[in-house]
Formats: sequence, structure tokens, C-alpha cells
Amino acid sequence: MNGTALAAGNQAPAGDPQPPATGRLRNAADRARGSAARAWPAVAAYLGIRLVSTLVFAILSAGHGFAQRGLFVFVDSGWYRLIANNGYNTHIATFGSPFPFFPLYPGLMRLGHDATGLNVDVVGVLITWLAAAACAWALFEIGRLVRDARTGFFFAALWALLPSAVIEGASYADTLAICLSAWALYALLRRWWVAAGVVGCLAGLTRPTANALVATVCVAAIVALVKRRDGWRPWVALVVAPAGMVAYLAYVAHRMGSLTGYLKAQKEWGTGFNNVGDVLHRIHEGMLGTSKGYANYPSLITTAVLLAVPVLIVLLIMQRLRWELTFYTILLAAVVYASIHVYTVVPREFLALFPLLLPPAVALAEARRRGSVYLMLGVLAVAAGWYACYIPINAGGAIP
Repeated sequence: MNGTALAAGNQAPAGDPQPPATGRLRNAADRARGSAARAWPAVAAYLGIRLVSTLVFAILSAGHGFAQRGLFVFVDSGWYRLIANNGYNTHIATFGSPFPFFPLYPGLMRLGHDATGLNVDVVGVLITWLAAAACAWALFEIGRLVRDARTGFFFAALWALLPSAVIEGASYADTLAICLSAWALYALLRRWWVAAGVVGCLAGLTRPTANALVATVCVAAIVALVKRRDGWRPWVALVVAPAGMVAYLAYVAHRMGSLTGYLKAQKEWGTGFNNVGDVLHRIHEGMLGTSKGYANYPSLITTAVLLAVPVLIVLLIMQRLRWELTFYTILLAAVVYASIHVYTVVPREFLALFPLLLPPAVALAEARRRGSVYLMLGVLAVAAGWYACYIPINAGGAIP
């Protein structure tokens, strides 16, 4: 049932007027219930794939140092734990800076700990899995909006199969940031400007790669204002969406005593936008399996992802979907390619490029042999646990 029908079905009867705000809230609640009823098979499929992959990953990684620290606790997890417990204290670790880690995720970890008494790592994992389910819901709705419900189903399922998808269940901020980005894009596609601005603001407080999402919301708002569409609402999105990221960057600048404080903090980790000339060389090394410091499997997986992304972008453009999805994807891909620092971390960063999964989702939705499609998803769920074993275990440094 679409939003218009729901709205019509929930109008107050004649002679019993309802306050406009109450009516809008009831309509929003009805739309949410209807959406959840449609999306649950896609969310269940996503969670089923992730559980199978996680089980395979647990079996294959048994005995490794990372698994001994915790199945969902990897390198950055220690930083989020330290920030949740101590705030942005520059002396919480003997190396690196805490400022590249944005505040929303560790803030929620601390809030959850204070409210429940659970360990912050446990709270972080719970937040991640809830965000993953909510993200699968958003992907279903995006797929349904641009094509149909079957496309939405496969769109959500395919996101569980990406290289580094194991991070989608770890104590990392990535899944929360991607979830917020997906819902912000959905709101943007529906021209729900206020929601797009607020959710975009929260995404900007979660991870630096949300800058592509914030830019997309702002550009879409400017286009709407130039075309004089939707009244004052695009102004809200234009002002609110970047507010979270700008506020945090201003805080870091104040703490470090420099307007470029965040960039300086990034340089302590070897990240930034000065790595462009390295990309082709690293891809060449990856194709030869000689990328410095890593075994062949992580390098080959990363190289395959880097080579596949441009092809998928072309396929996405050929689908002639909404320009907001394409703009977000190309901008984020450019950011990741320009700032590669640890070669085998690249598949993790590309988890946020979920619109690239729309062309294969459309192809699967149109496939006639449905049994073969579902069998393939099952096989890939096992394979995802296998190739996930290499990247997180072999590609990280020490946990602080």
C-alpha cells in the first residue's frame, strides 16, 4: 500500500476534526508499520545471510589473535571503547589520535552503558546489529521505490555478501553511518526534506565518509530551491544536513588549535587526500599479489573490488535511476580512491557504496530460475564468511 492510500485511509471522519500535527503523526506511524510489514522478508534474509557468514567466519578464525579478543572486536573497536569510556582524551593511547573517530557511535555506546550497565563493547555490537537490520530495511525501501519489492529484497541481501561485510556486525561505526546514509537517501528520494536533513546531520556525526551523503543532500536541496519546489523545506535540509559534521570539525579545530586540525589528526594515521598517485601502483601490486605486508588473498580481494567499482558505476548510470543515488556513489568512490591508505581496508570503505548493488539486484529480481538464485545466495553466504576471514584478521594493527 502506498503512502497516499495510507494517508487517505487514515483521514479523520467528517465532524470529528483532528489536529493537523496529530494526523501527520498517525499517518507517519501507519506508513512505518506498512513499510515494516513489507520489508521484514528482506530484513530476515539479510540477517540470515549475516548469521551464516558470521558462523563460518568464527570457525575459520578460531585461534587467531583477533578472534581471541572477541568475534566482533577488531582494530578500531578499541578506539571506540576508549572514547566511550574517557571522551576525547589525547592521552588515552600511546599512538594515534582519537579525533578521526567521530562522536555519535561512541556516544551511543556510553549512553547504552549508562542506561543498562552492559559493557560498552557489548552495547556497541548491539547498536551495530540493530543498525544493520535497519539498513537492510532502508535498502529494501530504496529498491522498491526505484524498481519493485523484489529488487528491494535482493538489494538488501546482496549488501550482506560484500567483502568486509563482517564489519557490518562488528563494534565499528561503519554500519550505523551506512544505515543513516541509506535512510537519508531514501528521505531525499521521497523529498522528505526535513527528515533528510536531520538524518544527514546524524550521519555526519558518525563517519567521515558521510561527507558524500551530506554533499548529496545539500546539492539536491539547492536544485530544489533553484526550481522553486517544496517551499521552505529544502532550506532546512541545506542548513541542517552539514551541521553535525561542521560542528565536530570545529570542535577538533578548537582542541588542536588549528583550522586544519582534523586533517592533521588524519595524517597521524597516514590518511588524507595525498594518496591519489599511489592508487594505480597499488592496484598493479594487488594484481601481482605482491602488495606490501599482506598475503595474496587480501590483496586480490581488494584489487578485485577496486577494478569492479568503475564497472558497477557504469552499470548504475545505465539503469537511469534517480540522479541522487548516482551522484552519492560517484562522489564517495572518488573520496575513497583518493584517500587509500591501508590497501586491504578498501573493501570496508566500499560497504557504503551500496547503490552499486542495484544493477545486480535488478538482474536477480528479473531472473526466471528463482531456485537457482536462492541457492546461489546460500553458497555466497558461506563464501562471505570465508573471504571475510582474511581482511579483518590480516589487515589491521594493534588494538589500543
